[in-house]
Amino acid sequence: MEQRKLALDILYKSIKEESYSNLLMRKELEKVPYIQRGFITNLVNSVLRNYEFLQYQFEDEVRSSTSLKVRLILCMALYERFFLKEKDYVINNEYTSLGKNEYERSFINAILRKVTELKQSEEGYINASLPKWIYSLLSKQYDEETLKKIIEVYHKIPKLCYRLNKKKCSYEMLKDLDIEVLNEDIFISRLNMLKTSLYKNGYFYVQDYNSASLYKNLDLKKDDVLLDVCAAPGSKLFNCLDVIKEENAYGNDIHVNRVELIKKMAEKLGYTKIHLLNHDGCTLKDHLSVRFDKILLDAPCSGLGVIARKPDLKFHIKPESLDELQVLQYELLNTNKELLKEGGILLYSTCTLNKKENEKQIARFLKEDDRFTLLKEETIINDLGDCFYYAKLRKERQ
Repeated sequence: MEQRKLALDILYKSIKEESYSNLLMRKELEKVPYIQRGFITNLVNSVLRNYEFLQYQFEDEVRSSTSLKVRLILCMALYERFFLKEKDYVINNEYTSLGKNEYERSFINAILRKVTELKQSEEGYINASLPKWIYSLLSKQYDEETLKKIIEVYHKIPKLCYRLNKKKCSYEMLKDLDIEVLNEDIFISRLNMLKTSLYKNGYFYVQDYNSASLYKNLDLKKDDVLLDVCAAPGSKLFNCLDVIKEENAYGNDIHVNRVELIKKMAEKLGYTKIHLLNHDGCTLKDHLSVRFDKILLDAPCSGLGVIARKPDLKFHIKPESLDELQVLQYELLNTNKELLKEGGILLYSTCTLNKKENEKQIARFLKEDDRFTLLKEETIINDLGDCFYYAKLRKERQ
């Protein structure tokens, strides 16, 4: 019962208090034996992924006043019953005992006895297990086939991928470990590589499969001077150091604690000459005299591309925040373009699927500044990793 109680607490705080489940789990899982952590992590993330659909199974049996904790208990129980195929007597015993009093325990038991099979809804957003506004936004912007693929990606558990630090490591050095090489940069393992001395010594770092490919669109050369405008946690910046000199790399973030995170990881990986900056990304032109061959602007966004990895995001994102983000994104584009040399590349990216933050931002930018040419833009939607968008722009003249 203790595992399920901890999962319930994490779920409640994630939804009710808008705390981030990954940060909560990182803290709370330290309290339980390692062998139990996988079950708790899976239970929390899977209930978050399927929350709307699981609630639909008992919505006719509960009142509007039914507490969030009771609803979560029922969602957890139904997930175990129908997705994990746990025995009914285990589910009834474990989950009824999570009720705070006899009334709640009897109520939970009664609902669990009534729900004997899963039902589908006529509403697409319920079957997709998305807030109605997110489903509506995506269905208006993408065709039916693409929308179906997005929903499939949202419900697939992402693989934990590791990215080689080529300054220290090669695949030859890892040949005796249980790894599967996915490409020249990325590998996965059935082992927990985060517990190895190799990880602790900076031989590789964690990075999403799709995210790790973004830097290739910068067409980097050894002597290029690069600015990463919103660099934290630093992985995309570190990717670039496979090609450019570290003393030519500038990484900025508005939050001082996140700059410290970049610094610590850089030192761990063996990079000590990166220029780390702590400014509002919209004011960098006021602080820098250097001009750049390449600029990476991985802009703050609504995060609709990483819901598979961070399923609680769908509860934290508000539709009204999208307008604010779009204003910020456009300001970051317009201020940092002046730091780019003639002939230089500006790579704009987001981890969202909202076209107003992506294609429409770039279309407006190009319309208002004819010095730039769009070389390529792409929205990556696959089950290899996070979904994201990028646009590759060249500055034709000053």
